[in-house]
Amino acid sequence: MFRIRNLVEKNGIGTITKFKIDRYATSLLGGIQADVTFTYSNKKEILITGDDQDVLQAGINKLKLIKNLNKSKQLIESFVTVFKGTDIGTRAKLGKGLSKELNQFISEKYYNPFSVGMPEKLLNQALKQREMSAKELAEQMESDNEQKESTTYTHTSGARAISREVAIKYSDILKCDPVDLMFNKVTIPVWGKVNLMHPVELEKFYSPGEIYTYTTNVANIEITVVPRDLWRSDIKAIKIDSKGTMYHNQVAFYYFKKSNDDAALNKLCIVGRKIQPNPELDPDYYETEYYFGVYENTRGKSNLINPDPFVEEANKIILKNFIPTFVAPVVAMVNTDSLVDDTNKVQAIPQSEWRKEESLRIERAYLLKRLKEKEISEADYQKQVSKVKEDIKLHELQLAKQIEIQTLRIEAMNKAQEAVRAELFKTQPKSLKNFFNKNTDKKLA
Repeated sequence: MFRIRNLVEKNGIGTITKFKIDRYATSLLGGIQADVTFTYSNKKEILITGDDQDVLQAGINKLKLIKNLNKSKQLIESFVTVFKGTDIGTRAKLGKGLSKELNQFISEKYYNPFSVGMPEKLLNQALKQREMSAKELAEQMESDNEQKESTTYTHTSGARAISREVAIKYSDILKCDPVDLMFNKVTIPVWGKVNLMHPVELEKFYSPGEIYTYTTNVANIEITVVPRDLWRSDIKAIKIDSKGTMYHNQVAFYYFKKSNDDAALNKLCIVGRKIQPNPELDPDYYETEYYFGVYENTRGKSNLINPDPFVEEANKIILKNFIPTFVAPVVAMVNTDSLVDDTNKVQAIPQSEWRKEESLRIERAYLLKRLKEKEISEADYQKQVSKVKEDIKLHELQLAKQIEIQTLRIEAMNKAQEAVRAELFKTQPKSLKNFFNKNTDKKLA
């Protein structure tokens, strides 16, 4: 789905002279979204916004309307190239000039992990996930004496920005984080991948545990969401691509280091070492290789241990007695296949149950309104309000019980996994046991 909106109205028809592309993820489950702004020769501007591929096709259809067929074809080719080459979370601009100057404008593309996109899209996406309409949200806000219905519609349409206070009120109704109504998820590219079991053959052979760059086309680089409490400007990410291992499809986050980290011993780390690829031909040329594993230092000798406990004996030691140029401990391991917003835990409760609670609160607000209008006596008001309070309290207890049941199920699954893991690790090397003992209980919020 997509929507077209006029940003700047001008007289006359005009022709498209430049465009701006913004692709981003509104949430972990919301898919990829895109905003494309077309600027015409008469200064008119339109915005096409919606699902990634739908916006791409809508933009192509707009460019097909250009009467000059050669110009139309050239613009479509440029548009598709820039669109597909725009990373999620980045913004690309194309200005005037459709031939020699094209590459100059494409190079204006920059990476912005805090791209906010369109605030109204974040709110509408939250409404869609909670299966609530803008009308229901507007009525709820007015019944709670927060703001008029018309004000809510200005937020969902993008005519007015959402303030921090209003975002908090919306988040209470939508059962989500207010930050997700004002900012996109923070994203960074996954710069490399690693296989812990088998060598990878690309331009050269990468041994098990050695990190390799997996694409030469920026459009094919994977983008991952960074938990906000981990975000720093120097955070980096790699992905384990090793089917059959316990780390498959997990993303490892770490902070870039230029030296060794004293706190990295017996922990999962990213390490670097310098090598001479052709010492006979060029003895002064060095390259840096990157590896992933458990770092240990015994009697001044550095070793890197394969973190997977089931790996074959030949691959248990990734690097032996090497000199690291840097050692950066992994700060988090995230399985992107199962990662969801914390707010989605409430989805274990049927939507109808949340609606029931909302209806009870609306009934209470209605009674208060009738009291003010002198339609009911003080005694009747207190009696009816007491009954509504009891109903709300009972309903909240029922919801808490259902959430507790879901929590107990998750805890039981975690305990079972820990028990199996403890049994399997009994025969593992001491350094690997120490690592898992220290890291098993760490969980990502």
